[in-house]
Amino acid sequence: MLIQLLANGIVMGSVYALVAMGFGLIYSTTGIFHFAHGIIYTLGAYLLYLLFINLKISILSSLLLSLAGAASLGIMVELLIYSPLRRKEAAPAVYIISSLGVYIFLQNLIALIFGNETKVIFPGVSKTYHFGSIILTQIQVFEVVAFAILFSIFCIFLMKTRFGKALRGLSNNALLAEVVGIDVRKIRIIAFGAGSLLAGVGAVLVSLDVGIDPNMGISMFLLAAVAVIVGGVKTFTGAVLGGLFLGVIQNLVIWKASARWQTLVTFFILIMFLLFKPEGIMGKKRRLEEV
Repeated sequence: MLIQLLANGIVMGSVYALVAMGFGLIYSTTGIFHFAHGIIYTLGAYLLYLLFINLKISILSSLLLSLAGAASLGIMVELLIYSPLRRKEAAPAVYIISSLGVYIFLQNLIALIFGNETKVIFPGVSKTYHFGSIILTQIQVFEVVAFAILFSIFCIFLMKTRFGKALRGLSNNALLAEVVGIDVRKIRIIAFGAGSLLAGVGAVLVSLDVGIDPNMGISMFLLAAVAVIVGGVKTFTGAVLGGLFLGVIQNLVIWKASARWQTLVTFFILIMFLLFKPEGIMGKKRRLEEV
């Protein structure tokens, strides 16, 4: 039982890590607490439903178009909402309220168009695989494999490409990055596109596994935000460790108590990290003058 729950935790944590990687990339690069990340996640799932179920497009084409749609929406939020606010030198609270407004507007629009009921993309029983005493469905295996592949690509992108190095430079010191000639506007667009793409991947995987509903984005966004804080806000890969950590912890809670305690334990962990280790697992303490 324990081994199965740990395996389930890694599966859940893989999805959390994907969405948290996207949120962490945007937050580290731009400093915006991007609430709209949750609705981009939701929209990615509903695009898949629209294309595959309603328009009868092949599953592969539907997946690719859904991911492109999620990335495009993230870029649109940056260009139409955040960029004008940045030019007006808006206060940080204005960004948060605007992002929350985008989330609420699009969530209600999705509910009006598709309804509030849960929708299933692949009904029926999924094929299962046995790994010793561990049993995983086909979609769960895909979730872990997709996470492993995308995390590897993400690390190579950050460390080896010019845009990846520019993203890290912008995260460390935005003013200095602009002084040395980095096109900050272009890098922000890349951050929103790549971060939203990762959210879209998590969304389509979850939608194939458990279905979709208009409220699915807020809980995933909160988990992603907790994962980023637990892993370390200023570390791009800290979100991965935070997501896997939360996935395993939540399944251990089911083992020792029940699923009703998952949310309570998750946010208790958040409070403990904020109080005693605010830099996160992989973060480094900074001197006061560096803050």
